[in-house]
Amino acid sequence: MEREEVKVKLIRQFPVEVVETEGSMSRIYYSCPTCGRSVSKGMDKCTGCEQVLSWKNIGRKEKQDGSRKAVLEFDVPEEFVAGDCRRCPISYLYKEGLDDVYECPLRMRGSCRLRIK
Repeated sequence: MEREEVKVKLIRQFPVEVVETEGSMSRIYYSCPTCGRSVSKGMDKCTGCEQVLSWKNIGRKEKQDGSRKAVLEFDVPEEFVAGDCRRCPISYLYKEGLDDVYECPLRMRGSCRLRIK
């Protein structure tokens, strides 16, 4: 075994925090920070590169455009349905000519993704 290979194997014995990534349908995936392969929650070692993994402080990977997902929770009236900007407590009203227009500050008008619990 070459000296460089031994060095890499030794370095990979030190635990490194796994990376949490949000995939499609808001599903959470975990990956090895060294090689990027998917790992199952609780694995102690990556099967791809043999990196020892730590689950104490899971790192969160930003999306490719540099954004991160935020969650905002607030109360809505009982009769509220997603997409009803007139009853949404975060929408705002502005004048366009003589008309009052409701606008979504999250720019989701017409494609509201609010989830009602």
